[in-house]
Amino acid sequence: MTDRKKVVVALSGGVDSTLAARLLMDAGYEVTAATMKQFDGQDVSDAEAMASCLGIPHRVFDVRDAYRDVVLRYFIDSYAAGRTPNPCMVCDFRIKFGLFYEEARAYFGADYFATGHYSRILWDEDRQKYAVHRGLDAAKDQSYMMYHLTQDQLAHILFPLGRFTKQETRRLSEEKGLPTWNKAESQDMCFLAAGDSYKDYLLRHAPEIFRPGDITDKKGHVLGRHQGLPCYTIGQRKGLGIAAKTPLYVTGLDAKRNRVIVGPNEDLFRTRLLAGELDFTDGTAPGPVFACEAKIRYGMRATAAEVTVQDDGRAAVAFREPQRAVTPGQSVVFYDGDRLIGGGTILRPL
Repeated sequence: MTDRKKVVVALSGGVDSTLAARLLMDAGYEVTAATMKQFDGQDVSDAEAMASCLGIPHRVFDVRDAYRDVVLRYFIDSYAAGRTPNPCMVCDFRIKFGLFYEEARAYFGADYFATGHYSRILWDEDRQKYAVHRGLDAAKDQSYMMYHLTQDQLAHILFPLGRFTKQETRRLSEEKGLPTWNKAESQDMCFLAAGDSYKDYLLRHAPEIFRPGDITDKKGHVLGRHQGLPCYTIGQRKGLGIAAKTPLYVTGLDAKRNRVIVGPNEDLFRTRLLAGELDFTDGTAPGPVFACEAKIRYGMRATAAEVTVQDDGRAAVAFREPQRAVTPGQSVVFYDGDRLIGGGTILRPL
């Protein structure tokens, strides 16, 4: 018999997940590995090789049907509706920390589920709650992706890399003799074929959503023609194909009228937005109105904001500083210092 805690590591075969597994082995856990097969043609050989290198049991879980029905359907539907999707966020929420999390833990009888994300999970003694905190590497922090996680999940998830920088991860991997130490970063949208853009994917799988229409200013004056809403995103300047005395940017996508709306750079700045599909790591919002720091995309700095949770379950977010290119379909995420509070999907600027 063994009293060692069992953990199953989501192993991709990259530098991060491989080191996460090795660190847990070094810490005395009984480690197994699991890999998601998300789409046809996916190569899982790197994960198999790293599990063999580490000498740990490994299983591939076929989640292709769920991935297609949830993530890829959402990806296509979002562009058709004039929104800019975040498929990695939906995959993490619904597949990786949903179906895959449940199946892998059950199959291996694991107490914990671990990944190579750069975030930290801490127990807050004062609040008697688990909390997600930013990773110590500000450039790699992935707490933005974690606002869907529940208290029950946080009690059973480990992020071994949250206290390291990416540079330290590579150095440690090399010191421990892991062949992935200098492996290149993986691409964000893993379902895209090598060399493909998201437009290539959409043209193959949903060509019907590319409906040409008018490019207008905010008053409705027609300035040109567009090739389909999926070709454009809020804040875009290049590729509009219209001549103007001053630079014009995409300021809105009107799916109902099939219009791309353009305007000067100052039209992109808003201080308020409406968010839906809210989740909070404590289970509920801190209050009907609460102050926080918030950010509207992964790579940006969080700034002071006030959140008002409405009776309909949506939230109005008011920023102290104007935010550029508030983009429907992306996430707005709330923080208290380094601690993640929650977040939601941006519905529209206000």
